[in-house]
Amino acid sequence: MGGGVELVLACDLIIAADHVEFTLPELPLGIIPDAGAIQRLARRLPYNKAMEMFLLGQRMTAAEAASYSLVNKVVPLDQLMDTARAWANQLTEVAPLALQSVKELLRAIEGDTIEQAFQTIRSANLPIYRQLLKSEDAQEGVNAFVEKREAKFKGS
Repeated sequence: MGGGVELVLACDLIIAADHVEFTLPELPLGIIPDAGAIQRLARRLPYNKAMEMFLLGQRMTAAEAASYSLVNKVVPLDQLMDTARAWANQLTEVAPLALQSVKELLRAIEGDTIEQAFQTIRSANLPIYRQLLKSEDAQEGVNAFVEKREAKFKGS
């Protein structure tokens, strides 16, 4: 279960089945969850809640995880794959460079103040974002909006 939680913490979007529980059972084994949980959990949960999971092995239900925004959505097990596929289909409608740019920018500005983040976006080496700004897809998106039609993105 601990390794699964660490994988979940590395995800951008998380849909959990309603029967799922999250836990980090490493401490009683004499080890720590250092494959992502130490690095991420206290950034995603209130510190004291993360410490309950780390130190006490406290289990968290899917509903509780959703209440802390640790997961995006909780669905019945029989709706899990349909929900995931629906989200995946939505993502296929987004300009690929825009999707990649969001991830690149978020990684680049993590920990920055707002002012620093603006400076990073304006001046840092962000190749995907710079490519996006000059892309046909960016122009297509604006044109489609103005023309009140669906955009047809090509990834370039």
